[in-house]
Amino acid sequence: MLIGTHALLPVCGCLVADSISVVLGRDRLFPPKSLWAVAAFGILPDVCSPHIMLEDRHTSFAHSVWFLGAIIPVAAMAGSFFAKGRRIAITLVCWTSTMLHLAADAISGGIAWLFPWRKEVIGGYWISLDYWIWSDAFFVVLAWVLIRALPHLEARNIRS
Repeated sequence: MLIGTHALLPVCGCLVADSISVVLGRDRLFPPKSLWAVAAFGILPDVCSPHIMLEDRHTSFAHSVWFLGAIIPVAAMAGSFFAKGRRIAITLVCWTSTMLHLAADAISGGIAWLFPWRKEVIGGYWISLDYWIWSDAFFVVLAWVLIRALPHLEARNIRS
């Protein structure tokens, strides 16, 4: 998948959760600044191990379950910058963003989950390269719609 999908898939999930929370008459679950952290953790595996050829991610520590384990304290440190009541949720969502990146790469070419101990690739080309740009476009539009809708949902709840 392309970088837009990796960054915006988890952000859109957070925005949907915020929208549901606002519709139910509660506060937003994620402060707007936390969405930047969520997006950053979504692209982190590619930042830590950039690859020009898709097959290069098969030999990448940043695309393995070991990286998911190693990222837990980093996500906790990132979560510590937010309000005390939101730290655990933001930490979990940041970690989940990285996990979603690996899952997306698994269905769009496969990754070696247990590299360097095992080099067998799990996953495959279930989403063709031809659709990757459309995936990015979809998540850009969805994020824009959700960001624009949230203030209207909040205003509706204030009047109610």
